[in-house]
Amino acid sequence: MARATGFGYGLLAAILLVGLNLRGSIAAVSPVLPDIRADLHMSSATAGLLTSLPVLCFALGAPGAAWLGRRLGIYRALLVGCLVIALATAVRPYAGVWLLLAATVVLGLAMTVGNVLMPVAVKRDFGSAAGRITGVSTASLSTGAALAAALTAPLAGWLGWQDALAVWAVMAVVAAAALAGPAAREHRSPVSVAPRRHGEGARLRTSPVAWAITAFLGLQSVTYYAVTAWMPTLLRDIADLSLADAGVAMSLFQVLGIPGTLLVPALIHRGRDQRALGVVIGAGWLVVVLGLALAPGLWLVWCMVGGIVQGMGISYAFTILVLRSADDHVAARLSAMMQLLGYSVGASGPFLVGLIQGATGSWTLAMVPLWIAAAGLVVAAMVAGRDRLVGV
Repeated sequence: MARATGFGYGLLAAILLVGLNLRGSIAAVSPVLPDIRADLHMSSATAGLLTSLPVLCFALGAPGAAWLGRRLGIYRALLVGCLVIALATAVRPYAGVWLLLAATVVLGLAMTVGNVLMPVAVKRDFGSAAGRITGVSTASLSTGAALAAALTAPLAGWLGWQDALAVWAVMAVVAAAALAGPAAREHRSPVSVAPRRHGEGARLRTSPVAWAITAFLGLQSVTYYAVTAWMPTLLRDIADLSLADAGVAMSLFQVLGIPGTLLVPALIHRGRDQRALGVVIGAGWLVVVLGLALAPGLWLVWCMVGGIVQGMGISYAFTILVLRSADDHVAARLSAMMQLLGYSVGASGPFLVGLIQGATGSWTLAMVPLWIAAAGLVVAAMVAGRDRLVGV
């Protein structure tokens, strides 16, 4: 595989197409969640699982994704993941509640392969361009979510919510086709996620920076996935938005994640470290989640700020992973660690918000966990942003 500045643009295209599929099928649920709940008679807590379960799978599946990368090679593992995403996306809307949830679990596990292995591929194969490519590849996650958020509701009006969710399988098939070339070359010249080296796991477990990076991803995930799951419903309940306007709000939130992700590569090398940038992201999230609950009439402002901040947050988390890792061996282990633990925390967001809102009927109380998570992001950034390498 090519390194430094000599990477192939076909390889970059394959990476970006994979990224489009790692959030889209999750974001697609939110615009049609009222229809899903009405047709399947789902409670608020159960509906929250449609977003929480994939995030929990991101955590629990991280070690297995790293193992699959070692077993098959990075690009062949990504190819398998995209094929499973396509199958699960195509099948899950046509099942009952429990099969829908089971297919959502499969979908989440398949996405985990991309979550874990994409940063490793970038660290290994893009050399000195790794920081910039991480920002661009992370933008593809926001792009996929934005496309799903913007187009699923109109598609549902035309095709019905089931077909509108299933159609996103096409994007995963396209990504699998793009991976065929890199996977075939990898077969002739095997490469894989590096095996554990002596003492490496201990260095990660005792590194404050590694733990702070993990915490940042977890708290970013709590806020992002909870807002993704519930913002349209919240705005319909307390800002009196129509279904169409709530869909526009969610689309704006997701679309603005794209420039948000691209801001991070442009800003991250300014100054001696990245603490200030991380603190700005955490403070931005705090403004958004307070604003949605306390001043919902200003929803347009919160959607715009939130969109930029959510894109910056995920880009910051994965760019810091690449910058802080001493080499691709450490990147593989740190990627698995931060996603195993970080997404375990992140999975609680949509479920907790749904549970509290369903029990109390209050969106203000339901947003309290998100206020705490946003404040925690500021603390995590103060440690994760320090100019320290992990694994040395």
